[in-house]
Amino acid sequence: MRGVAGVISTLKGELSGRVDSFEIFLSSRQGLAIEAKDGEVDALNLSQSSGVGIKVIKNMRLGFAFSSDMGKDSLKQMLKVAVDGSTEASSDEFLSFPSEQDTIPVSTLGLFDKEIDNITEDEKISMAMKLEDAALRFDTRVRRVRKASYKENKHNTRIINSNGLDKEYSSTRVSCSIMVAAERNGESQMGWEMDTGRYISDIDVEQVGRRAARMAVDMLGARSIDTVRCNLLLENIVVCELLEVLANSFLLDNIEKGKSMLKGKIGNKIASDTVNIWDNGLLPKGWATAPFDAEGTPTQETALVIDGICRGHLSDAYWGRRTGAGTTGNAVRSSYMNLPTIGITNIYMEGKGLKLEDLISDMGNGLFVTELLGVHTANPVTGDFSLGAAGFMVEGGEVSYPVRGMAISGNLVDLLLKVEKVGGDLRFFGSVGAPSIVLRDIEVSGSK
Repeated sequence: MRGVAGVISTLKGELSGRVDSFEIFLSSRQGLAIEAKDGEVDALNLSQSSGVGIKVIKNMRLGFAFSSDMGKDSLKQMLKVAVDGSTEASSDEFLSFPSEQDTIPVSTLGLFDKEIDNITEDEKISMAMKLEDAALRFDTRVRRVRKASYKENKHNTRIINSNGLDKEYSSTRVSCSIMVAAERNGESQMGWEMDTGRYISDIDVEQVGRRAARMAVDMLGARSIDTVRCNLLLENIVVCELLEVLANSFLLDNIEKGKSMLKGKIGNKIASDTVNIWDNGLLPKGWATAPFDAEGTPTQETALVIDGICRGHLSDAYWGRRTGAGTTGNAVRSSYMNLPTIGITNIYMEGKGLKLEDLISDMGNGLFVTELLGVHTANPVTGDFSLGAAGFMVEGGEVSYPVRGMAISGNLVDLLLKVEKVGGDLRFFGSVGAPSIVLRDIEVSGSK
C-alpha cells in the first residue's frame, strides 16, 4: 500500500481545478477477536482494513466515492466516480465543509492504550480462558458457556479538506463478553454480561464471568405472576436499552423529518424532574469519545434533558446550516465507505448517588426488572412499546424470588415522566450509559 503522504499528494493534485471544494477521509483498523470454549481457543481472528473516502462539491452538488486500493490508478478512478457523481446530484445551497478549528488535545482524552501491543497474544488468549473459567467456577449449576470472547481494535482517522482542515487521532477499544447457562432439575436459565473500555486494564474478565454466572443462577426457579400494578426498579442495563431507543429522537435530521418522538418538544417537559440526559463527545476514555467528529468539527458536551425539560438536539454541520441551529459536533461515520450522518457520542442519563441496594430497600414492594425482551421492536418515532420482561419480585424491601413471562407496554416518554428515583450506579454499555431507576405505578401483565 502506498504511503499516506503519497495518497494525499495524489488526491490533492488530481482534484486541483476540477471541483469547488473537497474532503479526504482516511481510515485504518486492526482487530483481534478470541473465543474460548472448554478451556481451549475456539476461534482466533485477526483483521485489518484501510481505505479512503472522497467527498467533492461542484456547483453546489455533492459527489462521493471510496477505495481500499491506494494505487495511483485506483485513486484516479475513485476521483472520476466522485466528480461524475456530483453532476447527477441535486443542487443544495447548504453543502460545504468546515474550516479548521482548535480541538482539545487528544492526549487529554485517554483514547489510546500504549500497552496494548506490549501484551502478548498468549496473554490475551488467557484472558478469554479466564473469563470462561470464572463463570464455570462460580457455581456447580453453571454447566455451559456458549460464548466467552475477548476483542480489541486499533483505529486511526485523518480528515483533510480544501478549507485548510487537517486533523488526525488514533484510538483503541477493548471488550469482553460471555453467555452462560445454569441448569437445575431440567430447568435452564441464561446469563449474559460484558465489559468495554479503551484500555486492557479497564477490563476485569473474572468479574464479568462471575456476574454472568450469578445472573443465570439467580434466575433458576423463576415463577410466573398475575397482572399487577406496582413500582418498577429498572436495572441500569435495561435503562441503557431504552435510552438507546430514545437517542435517535434527539438527532436533528429525524426531528426535521418528523421521525422523532420529540418533534416540537424542545423546551417542554418529557421526563420527571430527576432526569438529566447528556451527550458528551469529550468524556475521558468514553467509548465514542473523539477530539473531533466525522467532519472535523470539534466535539462537545450537549445537554439534552435537564430537570426533565427537553433542552437540546444533536446535529452535524449540514443540518446545522440548513436549520440555522448550528452543529453540535455529532457527525458520525461507520467507515470510509459511508457518508457521515448525525449520531450520538457518549449519551447517558446522569446518576444521582443512590446505591442499588438502597433503591431496592426504599421500594418496599414491587418488581426489579433485569431483562427486557424485544427492545428492538419499540417504535423509535412514537415511543410505543410492548416488551417481555424478567427479573425479581421485591417484598418488604428485599429481593424475594425470580420472575419471568411478564410484559410491559406503554410509551417511552410517558415512562420517563414516571421516574421517581435515579440511582448512582451509572454504567456504560458501549456508548450508552444509565443508572438504575425507579418508576412509580406501572402495570405489568402477568402470564398466570
